[in-house]
Amino acid sequence: MSGVIVLLELEPSTEVLDAGEVDVGARIRWVHAAPSDPEVPEDPGPATFCGIATSDLEREPYSPTEPGAPWYPPSQRTRRCRSCEAALRAL
Repeated sequence: MSGVIVLLELEPSTEVLDAGEVDVGARIRWVHAAPSDPEVPEDPGPATFCGIATSDLEREPYSPTEPGAPWYPPSQRTRRCRSCEAALRAL
């Protein structure tokens, strides 16, 4: 799926969580998809497919490796944004 960048919406951090944090995955609220910026294709555009500003999200290094692979990391299946997914299906 070319031109799609995966981004993470994280839970607000706290000092206690940051000090003893081991599993960053526990802080993931939602996994979003954004189109790539036409001028800088390795960067996301200004908003996700569901309309959230990408400036507030963390980049996820995952990208599908084969046709038919999900746009999101398989380990984050339950946290994928359904609105982003619907927009991707409509493309």
